[in-house]
Amino acid sequence: MSLQGQRKLQIGIVGLGRMGQRHALNILYRTPHANLLCVCSPAPADREWAKKNLPSEINFLTSFEEMIETPGLEAVIIASATPVHASQSLEALNRGIHVLCEKPVTLDVTELQNLITESKRNTTAKIMVGFTRRFDASYKDARKKVLDGKIGEPVVIRSHGCEACQDGSFFVEYARQSGGIFVDTTIHDIDLALSFFGEDVQPRKLWATGVIAKYPELEKFGDYDNAVGIVEFWGGKIAYFYNNRIAVHGYDNTTEIVGTGGKLSINANSRQNRVEVTDGSGHWNDITPSWIDRYEEAFVTEVNEFTEAIIQGNDLPLSFASALTSLKIGLALQESLQTGESVSFDEQGNRISK
Repeated sequence: MSLQGQRKLQIGIVGLGRMGQRHALNILYRTPHANLLCVCSPAPADREWAKKNLPSEINFLTSFEEMIETPGLEAVIIASATPVHASQSLEALNRGIHVLCEKPVTLDVTELQNLITESKRNTTAKIMVGFTRRFDASYKDARKKVLDGKIGEPVVIRSHGCEACQDGSFFVEYARQSGGIFVDTTIHDIDLALSFFGEDVQPRKLWATGVIAKYPELEKFGDYDNAVGIVEFWGGKIAYFYNNRIAVHGYDNTTEIVGTGGKLSINANSRQNRVEVTDGSGHWNDITPSWIDRYEEAFVTEVNEFTEAIIQGNDLPLSFASALTSLKIGLALQESLQTGESVSFDEQGNRISK
């Protein structure tokens, strides 16, 4: 079905931090079938940003409760603080408002299970988690090649993400409510593993370790700036995850998928563009500065596919239920990181008590 000439989906954004700002500008200028109706944030700095960057006709509100009362509001993008993601998602769904929620939806497995149950009961509103990498053109092409059998049966995935080193206070303050490096950052790699191995794959056993190399203040939150996690899945598959927050060269995200008939590599040589320089210092290219730059187009594709699915009445491009497995693995890796002990699951994905 063509969307040409169809109405625009009326969207509101909750939270105007890094992600909220990015979504607001994408909806304004790069999402033709959506209209930014309103935004909300209690932070004075966000109000100032909105005044400078958003058209005056967009309603700025200071509370979520006030925003969801906005007449004509059809969908919300929840980019607020993690502790309120689940409650805001549920309240929106109960009012018949569609939801695109940034990850993690919650740091509590039971809360997510309850939200999934409620979403299945809801016949008027849909919900999707913002696992942005699935909308990246390279990862979409890789997944198609895997589904087409180009590398046989995928057996091992190695994925790493190295974030550009920042002012230490940012990562330390962020760790207060992020849930930890595995839940906040590696969860994207975990989600990719599920997309390549199969949405119904379940972890069998996992273990994690890490070091604090640059930000000693992270210790009080039980977090690390370098971490490695290994997950064995039922059915004979393994995933290796590495994340750090001390990269001096910029943002670096690489994934390798090894199959019984070949191998796929995505972004094996991180680069900002196709320009290469050869000079007295050697042969080099610029590196992507940040994850926002690396996935700039994926953020646009994500909100456009979400919008089009809602307008056309189609299924959303990502299953909300798969977020549960990602969260279980992320939380268990974070636990293992802190205890040094492995975590095991049965074939249904339930934790096995020691």
